[in-house]
Amino acid sequence: MGAATRVGKSLLSAVLMTTMLGQTIAAPAITTQTAASAAVTGDAPLAAGQRIQRFSLRELGASRPLEFRGVDHSMYLPLSVRLDETIVSAKLKLGYTFSPALLPDLSQIKLMVNDEALGTVLATKDNRGTPQRAEVSLDPRYFTEFSKLRLQFIGHYTMDCEFPFHSSLWANVSNESTLEVVTRPLTLSNDLSLLPAPFFDARDSRRLVLPFVFSAKPAVTTVQSAAVLASWFGSLASYRGAQFPVSTDKLPKQHAVVLATNEDRPAGLKLPNVEVPTISVVQHPEDPAVKLLVVMGRDAAQLQTAADALVLGQALLTGERVQVQSVKYPQRRAAYDAPTMAKTGSVVKLGELAGGPDDLQTRGVQLQPVTVNLRLPADIFTWESKGMPIDLRYRYTPPRELGMGSLSVQVNNQLVESMLLRPAGAAAHADRLVVPFLDNNTAVARQNVTVPAFHLGALNRLDFRFDIPPTEEGKCRTTWLSGSQAAIDPDSSIDLTKLEHYAALPNLGFYASSGFPFTKFADLAETALILPDAPQREEIEAALTSVGQLGAATGLAGTKLTVLPASRVREASDKDLLMIASGASPAPLAAWGETLPARLEQAQRGSSALHRVVDASVEWFTGAVERTLPRDGWATLKAQGPLGALIGFESPLASGRSVVVINGTEASALPATVNALLDSSKAFHVHGDLTLVRGETVEAFRIGDVYHVGHLSWWRWLWFQLHNHPLVLALLGLLVGVIVALLLYGVLRSIAARRLAVRG
Repeated sequence: MGAATRVGKSLLSAVLMTTMLGQTIAAPAITTQTAASAAVTGDAPLAAGQRIQRFSLRELGASRPLEFRGVDHSMYLPLSVRLDETIVSAKLKLGYTFSPALLPDLSQIKLMVNDEALGTVLATKDNRGTPQRAEVSLDPRYFTEFSKLRLQFIGHYTMDCEFPFHSSLWANVSNESTLEVVTRPLTLSNDLSLLPAPFFDARDSRRLVLPFVFSAKPAVTTVQSAAVLASWFGSLASYRGAQFPVSTDKLPKQHAVVLATNEDRPAGLKLPNVEVPTISVVQHPEDPAVKLLVVMGRDAAQLQTAADALVLGQALLTGERVQVQSVKYPQRRAAYDAPTMAKTGSVVKLGELAGGPDDLQTRGVQLQPVTVNLRLPADIFTWESKGMPIDLRYRYTPPRELGMGSLSVQVNNQLVESMLLRPAGAAAHADRLVVPFLDNNTAVARQNVTVPAFHLGALNRLDFRFDIPPTEEGKCRTTWLSGSQAAIDPDSSIDLTKLEHYAALPNLGFYASSGFPFTKFADLAETALILPDAPQREEIEAALTSVGQLGAATGLAGTKLTVLPASRVREASDKDLLMIASGASPAPLAAWGETLPARLEQAQRGSSALHRVVDASVEWFTGAVERTLPRDGWATLKAQGPLGALIGFESPLASGRSVVVINGTEASALPATVNALLDSSKAFHVHGDLTLVRGETVEAFRIGDVYHVGHLSWWRWLWFQLHNHPLVLALLGLLVGVIVALLLYGVLRSIAARRLAVRG
């Protein structure tokens, strides 16, 4: 049996930790080609409705090229087919390299779908040692909703007795190899029981792109209902990321969500008036395979009820149409209890963090690391902390001799500790033994590991790497080909009881990595989304995509979210504000003036230069650039072209409250600014209190003062404050020294006086 290595056994793990929402999340950008575009590019003609999808093995989860070793080595990649599609044909365009020492015709790469052999690539005299290309057709009948692509390498280097793990037995497959599938749509019934499909399909690993349809001038109250739905779809999309394009009075040619009231409804779709909150699925007027999720109410209040019932799962979803009679709302959630985050103040078991039991196990000749994703609140206080203790329990196939096997623990690719795997029965510590586990030839051990605090962030990846190399049995002697096994015990635990919450803000890196401070409460109870009084289409799109990112970070719908127009921003003085603004001097930013770290104008950009003049910004702009530094401390940059920005600062309405502004010189710059957070390579560069986004470039600055949020134990708070003021600490130390000296002087004087009194 070949050694099976599961590459990307959890695509969530691979993508989630690539960023450091860090961060939400760059999902596979799969190339799609329709029948019309195929005719233009000269590809084989497609039938009406069919489309070609091309994606690389990297986009399927192979973050690195696939490296096969030994006489028999397999790797798996996940494949899936949407509920509303079926595969017509498929082919794999493989880039590969065989070892030059392989025997031709006996060595090969076998391609399987769901363990059905569908093709082979043979090693020949001419294709060894240099990169090659091959195209293999895959029978579409073997594809199911959730499939796996298996690549099995079988290699031989001699006709005589061979060592199965000889160094010459290798083959590489490029992770840029392309899988190309032709799909045709399936017409689903108009049935609410299929939700969230086809609007969100868990089988689809691509980024969710789900349009929202409004009337020509949607009210802010209508946008509030849409925001709740967007946060729900964002939580479902999770690591994939989600975008929510907005259409007004026009139906897109894809699955979409339609929001309407009796008085505020989009044109182009005939909808009946309703008297109660209603949820329905209807087909697109021009394409029965395209579905529309219609959420309606007599007025804005009923529309909100319908949206809340849908995301809370309180509507009996069956049939084509459902009427909502009432909604029972859950209590407000406590702080830091988002389902996606480890609960601080407690001991968390690794089994609770893993996707399933298989995710904590590894087997094969070359053992792949056991990976556990740990998401923590962004405001954990790690200053002068000893670290995060892990009570690690693990099982493994014992090596024959001491020193032949090891286990290394890594956090975010940083080595924390490495330990030897001892043979069965050997003592690991004076008070601890490694003993046989049951009767399956494995051993169990336990180790205390402390992760240094400076390695921890909002998103963390714990890698447990077992190294149990095979040994040569001797010439022509049988070798165990199935390799070794190792597992992390689900009862292994991480101690989070001593973590406290205290952080310096503004820090846009917190927002980019985990949506903090808004995601402190998973239901967004202390978040207010502030929109212009008459929001434009791009502003609504930026708002929905932003809220969707918050849902992805918490794993919950933001049913307690408040949405207000800018003219009513003071009603949200007790909340953290997420603002969408564009154009010249948008309200209320114009009224807040120089309390902002930056102001964007159509023809110029201004930023407070009290701490740093933004000299580097000059390279941002094309055309003529004029930079001045007036006496009042403002840097002014004049340039052409749209510019987007993320701005963070303390709320002028209440101390300790935060404001994050998604700003643009014009509305068209907003979607690109928000979407930058979905790209891990761009989100990584978001930090400070000002981040500028233009095109593919993202640059961050620290301009204004910081403020602190959270609570610390009094002694730690005092020490932290003194640490930031060394002069005060020195004076305090001097004062304490003087006081101690005076006390000692008084004690010694008293002792001396008593001695003199005794002698007298």
